[in-house]
Amino acid sequence: MHPYPARIALSIGHQTRRTSRFVTLLLLDALVIFAVGCGTGILIFVTLTTEPGNPYTLLGIVPLLLAVVQVVFMALFAVAVIRAAAWLEGSRLTVVNVATRTVDLRAARSVSLRATGSVKRTPLLTVTTDARTVKLILRSAEGVLLPPGELVALAAALDTARCPGAAETAGWLRAVAADPRTML
Repeated sequence: MHPYPARIALSIGHQTRRTSRFVTLLLLDALVIFAVGCGTGILIFVTLTTEPGNPYTLLGIVPLLLAVVQVVFMALFAVAVIRAAAWLEGSRLTVVNVATRTVDLRAARSVSLRATGSVKRTPLLTVTTDARTVKLILRSAEGVLLPPGELVALAAALDTARCPGAAETAGWLRAVAADPRTML
């Protein structure tokens, strides 16, 4: 017997075509950076040739700074797309995006479940302990609700929590696993 509980991977993030999504994201990012770079070059050229010594030549730096901000945000988004994952190990829930956050459900001080989104209702599980708060969206990036087996496993892990909201959330997860129309 293993000394550690088995890891149950949860189906969040991009489950299909992750590589093609990342390549498309990089191509779009490169196109935006190229457009901003060309705009910067044209603005600097026009400013310098029409009025040399003009104090407004620093305005040409603004699009360059915007391009740098664009690169940083796209890099963080790409990291989140590539790394998006979640799993259960016994009563420990780990959610990975840009950062990795782990919470022991037995030590939870509160558990809540609410719906986000206006067109497609997406359940968002929030677990708070003394040390941190972990949020888990119960749909994949493609908009598919977690499979029934994963919802039941999450409910079983929440059974170890003795805090406000845990029993209600576990019951809701079991009900949705049995019949997804319950969510509506």
